[in-house]
Amino acid sequence: MLRLLGIKSSRGTQIIVNFVLLVSVWWYLYKLELGAAYQFMISAVPYWVLVSFGSYALWKIGLGLATLRDCIAESEELDKEIKEAKSFFSTKGF
Repeated sequence: MLRLLGIKSSRGTQIIVNFVLLVSVWWYLYKLELGAAYQFMISAVPYWVLVSFGSYALWKIGLGLATLRDCIAESEELDKEIKEAKSFFSTKGF
């Protein structure tokens, strides 16, 4: 929203401004005298957002675990450093 107005800001500021704007619109709609069906749908929006965010978070974690790549070169380098440390400490009497 701030970017549309030509205001430069950090990502955190943009998230907070968008959050406050969405909550304000939701609160305005919640306080309107609408029919029972509309009132129920508007009151269910926070739960829908919470469930959607949880699903998104689980999806991102699962995708990150599924695409976890093996670091063969780093593993071999770490093994080499461990062997060097063992030989160094064995000469020192540990």
